[in-house]
Amino acid sequence: METPPSGPTASQPTAQTTDGDHGWFETNGELTGGFCLTWIAGTAPGQVMQKLGGRRLGTTGWGPDWASFSGRRRGEAVMAVAAMSGWSLVVEDNGILGLRDDLLERLSTRTTVVSHYRNVEQDSRFALVKNGDIQVAFDPYDPGDRTGSHPDMLLAAMRAAGFATDGQGSDDADATELAFALTERLTRVPMTTALLHAATYIVTAVYDADTAAWEQENPDPGLQPAG
Repeated sequence: METPPSGPTASQPTAQTTDGDHGWFETNGELTGGFCLTWIAGTAPGQVMQKLGGRRLGTTGWGPDWASFSGRRRGEAVMAVAAMSGWSLVVEDNGILGLRDDLLERLSTRTTVVSHYRNVEQDSRFALVKNGDIQVAFDPYDPGDRTGSHPDMLLAAMRAAGFATDGQGSDDADATELAFALTERLTRVPMTTALLHAATYIVTAVYDADTAAWEQENPDPGLQPAG
């Protein structure tokens, strides 16, 4: 049975955090090579795997080597899913979820999803999705350019987190930290290294056509065939 969804609305109060609380991102260095963090409200990790059509590879603690976890097949992306307070968190090394609207919409059925993606070249995307509807999406480096069915829905929370929403871009040094602060305001879960390190993760393999296409051009003989 689905856990009743929870999540932020425009009128709900949020945690009072700003980018200054998230300087650990640059000093820690564990995520600077690229990441995608996707939060799903009121949904257990097993339900998240089911929605994604994922295959369980095992359970582990925090680590940067999930993509090389034993059992991955050709064409599969690897995600690590952990239970958080009122949410599930999907962690990816670089990742695909934040750029796949079809998967975000599927995950958000009857609930709320908050996703934050950034790659090593600082291509970035933040999205709030509710019940299959992408309500707000923007690049944290360019927060004035927002899309979605309700592009201004998060203006107050964005400003409180430290974003300039009047067309002025964010500094390279703080755009990611500002997005962490906004995530924390929406989920009310602290975005800290202690939180990430303490969680237990279900490592999950999810078929992805883009991954399959890349691996067809760059074959890895060590991977098992798909199917």
